[in-house]
Amino acid sequence: SDDRDQAWSVDVMHDCRPLSNPADDSSRSLHTYPAHLARNWRLDSGESFSLRPVRHDDGVLEEAFVRGLSRESRYQRMSSGGFKVTPEWIESMTHIDYQRHMAFAVTSVIDDVVQFVGVGRYVVDVATAGAEVALVIADVWQGRGLGLRLLATLIEHAQSARVEQLVGVVLATNEAMLRLARSMGFSVNAEPGDATVLRIRRDLVAVNTQPH
Repeated sequence: SDDRDQAWSVDVMHDCRPLSNPADDSSRSLHTYPAHLARNWRLDSGESFSLRPVRHDDGVLEEAFVRGLSRESRYQRMSSGGFKVTPEWIESMTHIDYQRHMAFAVTSVIDDVVQFVGVGRYVVDVATAGAEVALVIADVWQGRGLGLRLLATLIEHAQSARVEQLVGVVLATNEAMLRLARSMGFSVNAEPGDATVLRIRRDLVAVNTQPH
C-alpha cells in the first residue's frame, strides 16, 4: 500500500555501518557470482530498475551511493556521527561470499550512467543460524516502494538459504519503520543497554527450493 511504501522513506536499517563480521580471512574468497538472481522491476509510474547481487567490482558505485545520502539519512542509518567511509569499509561491503554475507543492489540508469539507488544485505551469524538484515534507499527514490520490494527479496532469499531468523536495529523514534516491520511480520523489542533503538525480529519458515 502507499502507507507501506512511504514508510521506507524514513527507514533506518543500518547499511551504513559494519554488521557483525561476515567471515574470517579463511572464508572471504568469492563464490560463483549468482547472476541468476538478477531481475528487472517496473513501478506503476513506469520507471524501470534492475536488482542484482552486489559484485566485488562495485566499490565505486557503493561509495557514490553512500556519499550521496543526505546527512539526515546517513545519521538515521548509522545511529552514529563518527562513521567514516573508508576503502576498507567499502571492500567489506562489496567483497562478499554470497553465503554468509548476501547483498543486493537496486540500480537505475541516470543520465546514461548506472547508479545504485538502493542496497540491502544480510549477514549470517553461524552460531545462531540467524542473520542481521540492513537496507537503505537513496533519498530521491524513497517512497516509491523500492524498499518494500528489496526487503521482500531479502526475506525470500534468506528463506531459500535456510536462514532461521532475521533481525535488525531501528531507532526508537522511527515509528513509520516500526509499523512497517510489524506489518511484514517482525516483532519489535527493546534493545538491552540502549534505549535509543529497538530490535526487530522475524522467524523464517523454510521454503521449497526444488526447481519448479
